[in-house]
Amino acid sequence: MLIILTFILGGLLILVYGADRFVIGALGTAKYLGISPLLCGILIVGLATSLPEALVSASAALEGSPLLGVANALGSNIANIGLVLGVTLLVSTNRLACPPMGRDIALMLASMLAVCFVLRDLNLSLVDGVFLLISLVAVLLFMIYRELVNADDSLVVSKECYRNPAIFLPLVNLFLGFVALIGGSKLLVLGAIDLARLWEISEAVIGLTIVAIGTSLPELAASLMSVIKGKSDMAIGNIIGSNIFNSLGVLAMPALLSPSFLMPPEILFRDVIGMVLISVILIVILLTRSTNGFLTRSNGFVLTFIFVGYQLLLFTGM
Repeated sequence: MLIILTFILGGLLILVYGADRFVIGALGTAKYLGISPLLCGILIVGLATSLPEALVSASAALEGSPLLGVANALGSNIANIGLVLGVTLLVSTNRLACPPMGRDIALMLASMLAVCFVLRDLNLSLVDGVFLLISLVAVLLFMIYRELVNADDSLVVSKECYRNPAIFLPLVNLFLGFVALIGGSKLLVLGAIDLARLWEISEAVIGLTIVAIGTSLPELAASLMSVIKGKSDMAIGNIIGSNIFNSLGVLAMPALLSPSFLMPPEILFRDVIGMVLISVILIVILLTRSTNGFLTRSNGFVLTFIFVGYQLLLFTGM
C-alpha cells in the first residue's frame, strides 16, 4: 500500500512540477510571439495544462487500462469546471471579468457533442480516435486563423525578434516540463491501476476521481495565478481550451492506442451526461455573464456544489 501511495503522490507532484514548468515556458513563448491573452489561455495554457491528462490516458492505454484513460478525460472536464473554475471564483477577492467568447463556447459545445457521438455505443474504435484527432486539428487551425485575421501590426514578430536570446529560457522550461510530465504520468497510472485492484473498485471510478482531480491541478494553479495577475480572461480561456483538448485530444489516446474496447453503461448514462450537464450550466453562466459581465462567488458556489455532489455519487455507487 505504501508503494502504491508513493507512486500516486510522487506522480502527482512530478506532474504538477512538470505542468508548472511547461506553462511558464508556454506563456513565455506566447508573450514572445505576441499572442493575445484570451487565445493564450485557450490555445497555449489550455493545451499545456492538458498534457498531464493526455499522457496519463496514453500511458493507461499502453498499460492495458484504456477505461482509466476514458474516465480521466471525462472526469477532468468535470473537475475543470466544478473544481478549478468553482474554487477559483470562491477564493477570488474580486469578481472575474468575463469577456465575450461566443465562438469559443460554441467550440466547447461542439467538442462535447463529439464525445457523445463517439461514446454512444460504449465502444471506442480506431475510427473514433482518428475522428477526434482530426476534429482537434480543425479546431486548433480555426483558432490560429482567427487570431491571425484579428491580429494588428503590433502583434507581428519581426525577423530580428527571433535573434532575441530571451526565447532560450522559455524553451528550456518547455523541455524540462515535458520530460517531468512523461515521468509523472507513468508513475500516477501505475499507482492508480494498483490502487483500483487493491480496493477492488472500478478503474473508471479511480480515473474519474483521484486521477482526474490530480491531473486537473495544473489547470487550478494556472487559473489561480491568472486571476492573481489580473488576467481573468486567460483563466476562463484556460478552462475552455482545456476541456476542448480533453474531449478531442485526450479521449483520442485510448481510441488510438487500445481501440475497440467495451465500456460499462454508467460511463454514458452517468459520466458523459454529468459532463454535458455541468458544461451546459457553465455555458449558460458565460452567455449571461452573470452580474453585469462578471462572474461571482455565487457562480463558484454552484459549480463547486455540483462537483462535490458528483464525487459523492461516484463513491456511493449510485
